[in-house]
Amino acid sequence: MRIYFTRHGETEWNRAGIIQGQDDSPLTEEGIEMGKILREKCKDIHFDSVYSSDLGRAYDTAKLICPDRNIIKTSLLREIDVGYWSGKNIKDVKEDDKWLHKLYFEKPHKYNRIDGESLYDLRRRVEKFFEYAVYPELDENILIVTHGVTIVAMYSIMENVPMENFWTNRVRRNAEFNICDYHDGKFKIIKKAPQNPVDSI
Repeated sequence: MRIYFTRHGETEWNRAGIIQGQDDSPLTEEGIEMGKILREKCKDIHFDSVYSSDLGRAYDTAKLICPDRNIIKTSLLREIDVGYWSGKNIKDVKEDDKWLHKLYFEKPHKYNRIDGESLYDLRRRVEKFFEYAVYPELDENILIVTHGVTIVAMYSIMENVPMENFWTNRVRRNAEFNICDYHDGKFKIIKKAPQNPVDSI
């Protein structure tokens, strides 16, 4: 099985440096164009299944990439729930919530919050998705449209990264393909999209 997976196109909040989490904001004009560019890049690939987070920014990107396909929406592919950080500027969170922000990036195995998910919660959710969409190896090619930190969690599973080293992989740029093969219980990374130039949450 070959897995093509991508972060959604650029959104209004991405551009403004606002944390989205499981809140949402619409794609920018550039974000819409990003989806169309991906559609052109994969026009000769037949995806047996197309999966998307059920959050609007990911689903809208999936529709741009595969406008004529049935897209399977699932909450298992949502971005991490960062509680009250959603809707706040990243710079403000870094300044006003220094301790939790520091835990998130420097000690991810200890990061936890009562109003959202830990990184362990996120990884377990992604693992549940893999259990029905990847591990059975029912398809030859699949497409997954999801979110920045969710993709980091995917890599942590694919590469068996300990939670202490979760951020070994950083958030990838919007609307760039990551590619991985999965056969006989083993992942092989084929391509990693470029890293996002700034930290994202």
